[in-house]
Amino acid sequence: MVLILPKKGESTKWVREFKADGNVDRYLMPQNPKDVSQNASPVTNVNAPSKSGFIYVPNLGLYVAKERTLQGKNWNDCQNALHSQGERMSSIPEFVGFLKYLRANPNGVKDANSSEVASILDDILTVRNPYRAEWLDADFKVEKKKSYINYNVFESGKIVAKKELLENCLMTDKEPGIDLDSWINNSTKQGLPKTNVADGSIYYWFPRSDNNSVARFVANSGWADLDCDRDPSDTSDGLGVRAIRHASP
Repeated sequence: MVLILPKKGESTKWVREFKADGNVDRYLMPQNPKDVSQNASPVTNVNAPSKSGFIYVPNLGLYVAKERTLQGKNWNDCQNALHSQGERMSSIPEFVGFLKYLRANPNGVKDANSSEVASILDDILTVRNPYRAEWLDADFKVEKKKSYINYNVFESGKIVAKKELLENCLMTDKEPGIDLDSWINNSTKQGLPKTNVADGSIYYWFPRSDNNSVARFVANSGWADLDCDRDPSDTSDGLGVRAIRHASP
């Protein structure tokens, strides 16, 4: 982590650097807090009590796990295991919101100090070994030639399935890539990159029409990527899930 000292009248910014294939990529922490609230839900329950192992994200109104769990389980098994405990997977927009919240607060948040925030971002984004990945709650289906996205939400404390027409989004693979800031600060309401997303180093595979595609985010020694074309039966020791918990009023 590098701290760039500001000139007079400028804001401090943090830069995370990593080296991959001879190139140095940077993930800039947003300098303007207003960037973080774009496309976010209204701030709710700002006095939510702390829960061990979780970070409360005000703009989401949810608790997000600090660590991935259930490594080695496929997408469906992770769903079932979480739901049995009253938890669920992070949807793509919730994953985006979590990233924005942490990157906007490098000095720490109520439930995590600066070191924990840096460690979580490193685990999710940094191009390095070992392989790290997490399932996301997005199941893409095609019905009568129309594309849909299926995911779950909390309603009245219960987990409820939702189904929506897939919004207009980038439907072309980028290898590489899309720009991280352009994606998370200007995503669709369903969390996907828009068609005008800037080029960058985040690999992207668009939602397929095979009725067998779900989403996950991956980082390894070669790249970081958002996969929306993955087989839900896939398993890997480094592939797990970041649990979401409901925040009671």
